[in-house]
Amino acid sequence: MKNNRITYWFIKGFISFFMLFSAYFSFSHARDLQLLGFPDYFRIELVTAKVIGAILLLIPQVPLRFKEWIYAGFCIAMVSALIAHICSHDPASKIIFVVADLILIVLSIRYVSKRDYITLNNKQI
Repeated sequence: MKNNRITYWFIKGFISFFMLFSAYFSFSHARDLQLLGFPDYFRIELVTAKVIGAILLLIPQVPLRFKEWIYAGFCIAMVSALIAHICSHDPASKIIFVVADLILIVLSIRYVSKRDYITLNNKQI
């Protein structure tokens, strides 16, 4: 039981850390996002949403429904990044990196949300 709890928080921390790093990269590399075809105001919006989402995921009192929307937003951002890299004819290495990130995020979300539902159902009993 303790190992599951540690794994749960490690994975949840990974998701938050990854999104915070992604927000930092998006904020500090404005030119890269412009080359992908994104306007500057979208970069600011994306950074803000990622930071808020990453912080809210780590707060246990945040309702599960909010977390589901945060996860959905993160997945949409990752899929959008993948499409942008493909349409910009970026090298395969960048596309593979985004695909690997997307797979890691989806697998992490699957584990964390599964455990959140188990915890929620146990509290209702």
